[in-house]
Amino acid sequence: MTNWNMILLILLLVYQTVASIMDLRDMRKYKKIKITDKVKLSFYKETIVWGWVPALIVFAFVFFLKLSLDDIGIRKMMFGDIIWLNVITLIISLIILCILLYQVYLYFTNTAYRKQMQEELDIRKKSSNYYNRVTASLVVPYTVREKRYFFFVSLTAGICEELVWRGCILFLLAELFPALHFVVIGGIACLLFGLFHCYQGWYGILKTSIIAVLFVLIYQTTGSLLLGMLLHFLFDFVSAFLVGKE
Repeated sequence: MTNWNMILLILLLVYQTVASIMDLRDMRKYKKIKITDKVKLSFYKETIVWGWVPALIVFAFVFFLKLSLDDIGIRKMMFGDIIWLNVITLIISLIILCILLYQVYLYFTNTAYRKQMQEELDIRKKSSNYYNRVTASLVVPYTVREKRYFFFVSLTAGICEELVWRGCILFLLAELFPALHFVVIGGIACLLFGLFHCYQGWYGILKTSIIAVLFVLIYQTTGSLLLGMLLHFLFDFVSAFLVGKE
């Protein structure tokens, strides 16, 4: 089984490397073309499709080999014995959830907030940083139709990234390198997660690495991917509640 674990780990890392290179290429491509509704929806569809590829690879190993859903964190939540860690993790998760939901509330109730978000996005569109320019035009949804597609983009990220990075890769590293402490394994996984977001620049690498630490903490505390998947989805989907044409 160890050989198959190594094969799966290599497959996932190779895929993520190729995907990161393609993302970097796409970011540079999109800065040279006009972002129309057609271009944006096509980008959303591609993101959904390619986002599920590594998850399907994992499920293929679950189906054909002895890797189980329990191994990769698909199980009910069960808190550990470290009470203070449980409390801290739940408090942080609750604070994040409240902040995200409050942002959605402001979007629907506060005209000044929507105006401020629009102004900030307009500034990003003129930024000297090409990633900021592209994401402000390409990633953030404006119309109702775009928001519907973006829902599935966010859902894909929440499910698949947590499954691959917090569930599967943490399990594989622990199985292949049993002598390493879980903190070291978690640190390696978080660093890799950040590096595979290199198309966002150094700030993006640092930001995603730190966010990954939070999700590893949630997974380690609850023993399940479910809470992490929910928060990850909301982290992304809240971008749909920044601006709107309707």
